[in-house]
Amino acid sequence: MFKFNFSAADLEVDEDVPQQEQDDQTADELSKPLSSLSVSSSSSSSTTPVVPAAQLNIQSPTCIHSLPSTLHYELAQIPVLTQGAGAGTAIATDTKTGIQKEVVTIYKRNLEDVKFQIIQEDDEFDEDKKQEKKKEEGTITGPGGVEMLALAGKSDLVKGVYEGGLKTWECALDLVAYLADQKHNYDGQKVLELGCGSALPGIYVLTQSNTVQVDFQDYNDQVLKFVTLPNVLLNTHVRPDQQPQDEEEEEEVQEKPEPKEPRGEGDEGEEEDDEEEEDPEPEKNPDDGDFDNIELDLPDSDEERLALMKKVEAQSRFFLGDWSGLVDLLGFKSDEDKYDLILTSETIYAEESHQKLYATIKSSLRRGGKALVAAKTFYFGVGGDILSF
Repeated sequence: MFKFNFSAADLEVDEDVPQQEQDDQTADELSKPLSSLSVSSSSSSSTTPVVPAAQLNIQSPTCIHSLPSTLHYELAQIPVLTQGAGAGTAIATDTKTGIQKEVVTIYKRNLEDVKFQIIQEDDEFDEDKKQEKKKEEGTITGPGGVEMLALAGKSDLVKGVYEGGLKTWECALDLVAYLADQKHNYDGQKVLELGCGSALPGIYVLTQSNTVQVDFQDYNDQVLKFVTLPNVLLNTHVRPDQQPQDEEEEEEVQEKPEPKEPRGEGDEGEEEDDEEEEDPEPEKNPDDGDFDNIELDLPDSDEERLALMKKVEAQSRFFLGDWSGLVDLLGFKSDEDKYDLILTSETIYAEESHQKLYATIKSSLRRGGKALVAAKTFYFGVGGDILSF
């Protein structure tokens, strides 16, 4: 059963606490465990136009330059529902209990790394640069990165502005576990993840076949560029576990300690050194989530990055904006153009968006296709629930 980790007392506002201190207290919300949800009707949301549906051009200079030189990543290890699940699972040992379990391992960009990059690119507040960006991409792209980060620090959701895409929510992990349990063949199929955010379910499907097409949609273009796209890269064309070792690292592995000379009588001083020697560290096992590095360098040149984007585009497209215009943007000419599978998780939290989500799924799913909606029974404080959807 899902339960929020706050009480009624937490909802009270302490008028004696200065506003600046209250802001500081809420600034760390992004890094807390993802077990609560708050929503805000920002005063700016009433005047902020809805971001129209548009396709993100990942080959554009803006998108290519948004990739950092180094990606800091972590592992999401998701236990599967039954033993002997689909491809891409591995056996991992729980460090606390020692029990072995079958898990799906997906690489995801570290949230602190995302926040750090957004702060670095605070020129988004420059109105000239924002207008130049809109002119280049030809669409309203929503708030600037720093502005969105400030909003996300105070609330998980700001209606019409920020829809929680920076976080990885619990039901996304549940959906990955369900997909792994199905052992489905995705060859030649078309898949769409709506409200993708970190996009773990869609990425799992993408890693299961070289011929599947997986498209990703999220409200904010910053989420797609700073979270979704890097996560796709980490799990496909620049996977950390498939990177060649540096020559220096290989030499270190090949080097063996020289044999010690036998100690003669009177060499008592060396005994202390022997006693201080530590036990050798156990060998790293990727299946257990052990990796020497938690960062990955990306190519620096625009040419190499463009080549990466072309590889990604061969199997995936990225869409931003409101659901209401997505179907028209996709422009289906026949039932065969539609999707075989539509995935979405944690997207029914607002009852007023149910109709748009339902209409998008209904109009985008081919006959005989399937839609999987992962959600909590009820979203306390927001109003959405499974029954109303």
